[in-house]
Amino acid sequence: MKDSLFEMLLNLFEKTLIKLKESQVTSNETSADAEKKDTQSSLLGVGQETLTPEFIQSSHPKSMRIFTYTEQMKFTKASYQFLMRLLVWKIIHPDTMELIINQLLLSDSRIITLEETKWAVRDTLADSLDAKQLAFLDLVLYQKEEAYPKH
Repeated sequence: MKDSLFEMLLNLFEKTLIKLKESQVTSNETSADAEKKDTQSSLLGVGQETLTPEFIQSSHPKSMRIFTYTEQMKFTKASYQFLMRLLVWKIIHPDTMELIINQLLLSDSRIITLEETKWAVRDTLADSLDAKQLAFLDLVLYQKEEAYPKH
């Protein structure tokens, strides 16, 4: 009886082990297929619920950047106005602005604050500017307004 019970348990253990290995192989293939499909869908832009900013070509000189509703919800009013002022004052080229906006939209923050926007602008432009231009950018980004008017 003991031998047969032991053999039955051993047989059951072997069957269970074989099933686990097969299910693990199947799940690995399924996850690999799912990853492949996710990669393909992300490349195609299909089936994504998150923001996927795209930069296709340079804008026309007279065109204006329009934010989608999801982009508007992510930016605070101050950060949006700051970016638009930099664009209107022609401190930043529209192509560079698109890079900054894409960097901000891909951040982990739920809401993009003015400080995060300023940091992204400086971080993006720091490599391409010389010392004088970088000093001017710092002045524009981090200036403090005085409490008293200069009349």
